[in-house]
Parts: sequence; C-alpha cells; structure tokens
Amino acid sequence: MLICGQSEARRFYADLAPTHVVSIVTPGRSYLGPKDVAPDCHLKLEFDDVEEPGRPGAPTPEIIDAVAAFVAALPEAARLCVHGLQGVRRAPAIGLGILAGALAPNDAAAALAPFCRHAPDPNLLVVRLFDEALELNGKLTGACEARFVTSGATLRRRGQDDCSDFDFEMLAIEEDRVRQG
Repeated sequence: MLICGQSEARRFYADLAPTHVVSIVTPGRSYLGPKDVAPDCHLKLEFDDVEEPGRPGAPTPEIIDAVAAFVAALPEAARLCVHGLQGVRRAPAIGLGILAGALAPNDAAAALAPFCRHAPDPNLLVVRLFDEALELNGKLTGACEARFVTSGATLRRRGQDDCSDFDFEMLAIEEDRVRQG
C-alpha cells in the first residue's frame, strides 16, 4: 500500500504501478488523480477533511463500508494506492483503517507511517468510524491519538469557521514604507 497526495498519484502513476486505487475527492472539487485506472480497480470516495459528524461533507459509515468491501475483494497480489488531496489526513486515516482490519490497533498505528509519503495526521472522524465498524471499542482511536500528535506544521484546509478577512491595506502601507526608505 502507498499513501500519497493526488498530484503524486497522478504524476507518478506509471512508476508506482498500483493495481488498485482509492481516491478521496473533496466535495465540489474536480478529480485530478490518476486517469487510466480500470473502473473495477478504482474506488472514488467523496468527503471533506472534517472531524465533526453531521457537518457538510463529513465522512459517513457508508464510506467505511465501501472501503471494507473494496479491500475485501482485492487479490492477494494487489498493489494499492490510497490518495487524498495532500495525502496527510484523509488518506492516512483510510490506510490506518485498512491496516486495522488485519492488525491489532497499536500495531496498525505503528505500521502506518512507512506507507505514507508525508508525515501522517489521520482524520480522527474517519478513524472513529473504522473503530466502530471493526468493533474495536475505541482502541484504534486511542492508538492513533497516542502515535500521531498534531503539530503547528500540520497541513490543514481552512474551513468557513477559520476565515478571517485579510487587511490588504496593510500591504499598501508596507509598500509605501519601502518606497520612502
């Protein structure tokens, strides 16, 4: 399994040579991942990187069920590529859930990072949904929270609640200072 961002999955598709692809697309955005994947070897999921259930675009139990069914049908020699937009939050959470289907929660969390091209910070709602689907009673979520600590450098999309208006007049003031020396 390889977990990466959308542009990496597209640009390096031939080099990665996956037999199967799970693509995570943000609702309302264009799909820009690998193009030449056979439909029966490609699972496209649409959900946003939100961690509160019930918010628009939030992942659902049906998404987890779709992943489980897709993975259960993979041939033993399958080479799976899982990608989201950046490959940092949603894709690692899906990868962790896939690993948790075969390994104990702590072992799954420990095994995740080598599959990721970027430092993972799994989406906790996706992890909780896998935790429930696999009947792990919070153990996967606990293992994830213990292993992956969000830092200030973590890549996150800004939501509506995060918006603050930027004062473009500040740039004009700074430009005037530069001109005046």
